[in-house]
Amino acid sequence: MTTQNAIILAAGEGTRLRPLTETAPKCLVKVCGVSILENALNNFADKGVENVRVVIGHLASVVREQIGIIYKGMKIKFIENVDFAITNSMYSLYLGLTDLHEATWILEGDVFFEPAVLAKTVRHEISWFVDALRKDLDGAYISFNDEHRATSLDIIRDLKLLTGQRGKSIGLLHLDARGTEHFNKWLEQGVSAGQKNLYYDLIVGPHFSEADVEIVDVGGLKWFEIDNLVDLENANKLFS
Repeated sequence: MTTQNAIILAAGEGTRLRPLTETAPKCLVKVCGVSILENALNNFADKGVENVRVVIGHLASVVREQIGIIYKGMKIKFIENVDFAITNSMYSLYLGLTDLHEATWILEGDVFFEPAVLAKTVRHEISWFVDALRKDLDGAYISFNDEHRATSLDIIRDLKLLTGQRGKSIGLLHLDARGTEHFNKWLEQGVSAGQKNLYYDLIVGPHFSEADVEIVDVGGLKWFEIDNLVDLENANKLFS
């Protein structure tokens, strides 16, 4: 059955992409002539998604004007994180998931990826997409067992600490209805605990033992997380 919903987290300021993000938000930065957000929407449309919630913040009006409320037949709902400057992705995701109880995709709004990524099979409550071949990027890494079940999550900045069976999170997840229920509960707990300024990864990671979290390895497929101008240059080379 096709998952009809997607949430894209696109509220951040993108300070490391200045001057590009002084007049357009990070999600509208272009790779090979296509914005990061439009690439995601194109891929979700091809996958059969019908409803997309885009969490916006920095230069929110620019996103609204460029994308509109209908995109390739999909209904676009904009959810504004007015506290984007003092919160992090966990709060944007909390806002995006509000009142949603169905299966959904979740995507970080700085990830450019090829359509084949969404063709991977998802079977469990929470399916977390990683690249087990990439060991050259810092960020969220998930350890997993031989059954491809997630066991722990760490934010790795020193790549020399990368040991064992780990995969770099590519910023894409799929939740079935039960997974959505888990995420809503965990994020509500995080907000209540005053953790609005954390990555959602750090909120969810400690709860892996409470849910069925599978690892979906996209190693060999093309994707890139674009945080700075060097990343943008490398993404343009990769997708040229």
